[in-house]
Amino acid sequence: MKAKVLRMLVLAMALVMALGVGLAFSACSKADWDLKIAVVHKEYGQRWINALARKFEDETGLVVEVEANPNLQSEIPNRLQNGSDDDLFFSHGITWELFAARGLLEPLDDLYAMQVSDGVTVADKVLPQFASASQFNGHYYKVAWTNGTGGLVYNKKMFEDRGWAVPTVYSNPDNPDCDPEAGEVGLMELCEKILADTDGEVKPFVWSSETYYWDYVVFDWWAQLAGVDAIETYTQLASPDVFDPAAHPEQKEALKAWKNLIADHPEYSMEDCAGKQYTAAQMEFVTGKAAMIPCAQWLESGMTGNYDESTCVMDIMRTPYLDGAKKDESGEYIPVNYSVGSTNSGDSIIIPADADHKDAAKQFVAFMLRDDNLKLFSEETYGVQLAADYSNVTLGDDATDFMKSVYEINATSQKFDLLSSALPVLQGYLSLDWPVEGVQHYASLVADPSTDIDALYQSNYEEIVSEWSEWFA
Repeated sequence: MKAKVLRMLVLAMALVMALGVGLAFSACSKADWDLKIAVVHKEYGQRWINALARKFEDETGLVVEVEANPNLQSEIPNRLQNGSDDDLFFSHGITWELFAARGLLEPLDDLYAMQVSDGVTVADKVLPQFASASQFNGHYYKVAWTNGTGGLVYNKKMFEDRGWAVPTVYSNPDNPDCDPEAGEVGLMELCEKILADTDGEVKPFVWSSETYYWDYVVFDWWAQLAGVDAIETYTQLASPDVFDPAAHPEQKEALKAWKNLIADHPEYSMEDCAGKQYTAAQMEFVTGKAAMIPCAQWLESGMTGNYDESTCVMDIMRTPYLDGAKKDESGEYIPVNYSVGSTNSGDSIIIPADADHKDAAKQFVAFMLRDDNLKLFSEETYGVQLAADYSNVTLGDDATDFMKSVYEINATSQKFDLLSSALPVLQGYLSLDWPVEGVQHYASLVADPSTDIDALYQSNYEEIVSEWSEWFA
């Protein structure tokens, strides 16, 4: 309790000081460019920003300087507070609400009103759920960067060579939605088949110490059971009762499904996954040691040049449906997909309040959202999509199977996220993805499969109820 009170006091003092006094920025020398863009250089690479920058230069005559920096995320706070020559940031994990409260970000209301093409504005082009989650105190301060697709990536070549059908359901070969005559089994049964067909030389799964990759599967199961409308209600935090596991058991039931698949069946995973570096896990997948890996839309781009298509062809399967998943009026499962990269601060585009070339920065963002440039971005990132309307964008003939699967899932799913501007979330007291403190339970469940998940969620709920009034005080 003392630690929480201290954290509240520190945050309050920081906000008061930032809002009540002027902020000093260091002077920057006149640069030889018209626009400076800093991009975090990780999963998406930098081909996309180089291609867009050169195209922007050709169309506008402006000179663009690009910095691709793997450490950018950690450097942004210092650059914003102390001044830099950056005009535009693209990064993961930007705590943009706090920066906006301190006056460090350029308001972007005029950007959202800018035209992308004839009669189509930025506000029209950005997907609604991302636009609404980009406001703070009634103003826009960011543009969402990507609309991620995640789940189980599988080795399509291995599946085809072995005659394994991609599972559509979690388990139960008697499920009427499972077609045994077509060679289909549930995900659980497929794992047994993989072990039997390969004498255990190929494991069903490999994963890594970056256990949050499993979120992309587990959160899909949660939304399958609850529905995306229920997830949206959850993120609004109208009362602590949205965390009541008795009234809303879907989140814990999704985790139970994972526990049954992974923690209770260690033979389905390669040895010591919880201790693996994620690059090592990915290499073991692409070299054929495992049939599936939890990951997202950046995997093909990130592994380019590190594997041979004679061994691995990547694809993303739609997350197999749990028993009890919601269906539509015609009796078909409702496809859902978690928007990877959106939760918490997410993938964000921001403009510093003291940027020298704000107009050019805004012009570049609007330029990016044009249909031809949405396509260019995706082509240069092996299928990653910007957080924009792709309904008028068609992939080229050279699109890979992986790119096609990303497009298909995004185009046909009800997308959802766990974004929230509720005070306890912004203050860091409450995590919506893993209440209360944002700690995933995957590794701990593998270490101790006897953990009582029902008791875990009940304990979390009781803590939330006890702290609720203080968080909103």
